[in-house]
Amino acid sequence: MIRHVAVGNINLDIYVVVDHIPGPDEDATALELYIGPGGAAANYAVAVARLGHEAHLVGHLGIGGLGAFLLDKLKENGVRIDHLIVHEDKQPGIVVILVSKNGERSMATMRGANALLKGDEADMDADVLHIASREPEIVRRATEHIRAKFVSYDPGGRVARRYGSKAVEEIVDAIDLVAVNRVEAEHVLGSSDPTSLVKSLRGRLSYILLKQGSKGAILVTREGYYLVEAYTGGRVVDTTGAGDVFIAAFNSYFVERGDIITALRAASIAAGLKITRRGAQSAPTREEIEKRLREGKPEVRFSKL
Repeated sequence: MIRHVAVGNINLDIYVVVDHIPGPDEDATALELYIGPGGAAANYAVAVARLGHEAHLVGHLGIGGLGAFLLDKLKENGVRIDHLIVHEDKQPGIVVILVSKNGERSMATMRGANALLKGDEADMDADVLHIASREPEIVRRATEHIRAKFVSYDPGGRVARRYGSKAVEEIVDAIDLVAVNRVEAEHVLGSSDPTSLVKSLRGRLSYILLKQGSKGAILVTREGYYLVEAYTGGRVVDTTGAGDVFIAAFNSYFVERGDIITALRAASIAAGLKITRRGAQSAPTREEIEKRLREGKPEVRFSKL
């Protein structure tokens, strides 16, 4: 069985469905409120487990308040928690998410026990190591202690804004893939243009995954770049965690089959199905993805450099 290790945050997500996302000095009408598990690394681990791979989660979880609920959800989804450090006297990470009726979102985050993560909590071998929404020094430490054949890194918006180009510059010899959206790409890599991004591929870094939401995604390689269209799985309900699900499916299929095109198609389908469901950890199963792969969509186009 292929082993994944996800390093990063475990959060309690508080969703408030609103009639629109308010701007400064504006208010919105709350239509509904619900609570669910989240955190980029936890989302990734759950998505991987649903694909039938072995998923380990490395992080810190405060079980004060509703933290015990998060622990139960991880167990229910088959995520291995041997390297999850539980703190009875601390709160979990908490994210308040405003979700509009068309699926757009805005978030406010409290770190909680996530702030204790160092990156050296586990010493093990893995097929895939994924670090999400954490600082480059944690990435460096994690890659020194978790020996993986394939390493992916999703810095997230906060790290991209704070560290800029240093978020990736200092770890190009430690990661195989970096995943960013267009805004994060500008901060971290200095460009969101695929033909320019290829210049950032050096050291061990061989792939840049550019997430584009409803426009699909682009995978930049040294030979050229692949564009996969977004898969439409139905009405958009909640986009929270869609990027985590995309990366989990891409990594799983790519490491398992070694086929970029199949991996991109599977990832697009996984994200396209997830956004039709509530919650960050509503990733589809392998059976759901395989069924749609057989239908021949979404399409992938390759442009040679």
